[in-house]
Amino acid sequence: MTPLRIELRRGPGLWILPFLVGVGVFMSRAQLDTDTVWSYATGAVTSAPMLMAPLAVGTASWAGGRSQRRGARHAWLLAGRNPAQAPLVEAGVLVACASVAYALVAAVTLLPTATAATWGGPLWWWLISAGVGFAATVSVAYGVGVLLPGRFTPFIVALLTYLAATWNLGQYGTWYALFPFTVELILPFSTPHTPTMQGQLLWFTGLGLLALALVAVKVHSSARVVIPAIGASLALAVSGAAIVIGENGRYVDVNRHIVWSCSGNSPQVCIHPAFATSLTPISQRAQAISQRLASTPFAVSRVEQRPRGVGGQPTPGAIAYALDTPTTDHYDRAGLDIAIAALGVDSCGHGPQRDRTAHAMAQILVAWAVADEKLFTPRDPGHHQAKVRFFNLPLTGQQQWLTAHADAVRTCSLTPQSFT
Repeated sequence: MTPLRIELRRGPGLWILPFLVGVGVFMSRAQLDTDTVWSYATGAVTSAPMLMAPLAVGTASWAGGRSQRRGARHAWLLAGRNPAQAPLVEAGVLVACASVAYALVAAVTLLPTATAATWGGPLWWWLISAGVGFAATVSVAYGVGVLLPGRFTPFIVALLTYLAATWNLGQYGTWYALFPFTVELILPFSTPHTPTMQGQLLWFTGLGLLALALVAVKVHSSARVVIPAIGASLALAVSGAAIVIGENGRYVDVNRHIVWSCSGNSPQVCIHPAFATSLTPISQRAQAISQRLASTPFAVSRVEQRPRGVGGQPTPGAIAYALDTPTTDHYDRAGLDIAIAALGVDSCGHGPQRDRTAHAMAQILVAWAVADEKLFTPRDPGHHQAKVRFFNLPLTGQQQWLTAHADAVRTCSLTPQSFT
């Protein structure tokens, strides 16, 4: 225990631990808009190593080369037991301190979610794979410090780690999944792809152990120890990489949790249970739109929260809206989704029916449906006159106009003259 006590007292591990925690908490909280969604909180924790890693690997590589820079490498070679004992204890303390820092960041980030979330729980495989990846990187950095004990090695290792992590954010697929630091946002409808996470665990563990085995080679440790260690670490790394490659680096299982909590009848509003606290503001906006569209062919009976993009189509008879974060701005965007879907005018701005004038006229109707005329800015006098004429009608007159022009609305054939 003496080498361990000495390393804890004199080594850099405990000294950098509070700095790692501070940087990690800053990164995780900066990525988190709400404490009520478990997948968002989990993703915030797993993103923390993006900023923690450069500090941790720079320190680890500095520690790895310290003895050689000071001309004290003979202490390893003259050790009474295995010469790898001292550097492995040093590396172990650094890895342990980095892991403790990651665990503390996770606790600080996830505890508020535990008291506020309405559905689900931590995504454990994702948390563990990211933590093991961070620890393995510290181990690899220590090995680099031992093998290349230069004065500028710590700075170069830290810089390259940051640049590589930043570059990897723009990648996708297998390499992206084999890299230990990512910034990922997974909607509650989806879940991390567990086989990939399990492959990552083996891959990262193998790399970390391989780095320590190479340290043992550097200090002339016994072949009876080194050869099995290298073999085991390579087996773990290769098997882990094979799993990740076999899964094509797939990171997310899309739309595994298409579930709702529903309320009301006019219209019925359905929301993912992870956003249960947002049901009231969404219902208020949906009811206001429904009241304006009542007695028209665009009446709303049911609205459903759906994922953006893939899986965004609602069930028959319903209309869809997207909600990413429980904030007022996103509630307003959800209201726009409901109005656009109810009127069926999304194709006026996209697809084969796209028409600039028709799109502008459709925007007048959407702004009216959500009761915010500021959403439409006229581009010419004709647009302005159409807006004024429609907004000056009484509600019953607006509903009658909408009923009379329903086909033109759906086919994106409205013009300013339609409002005369």
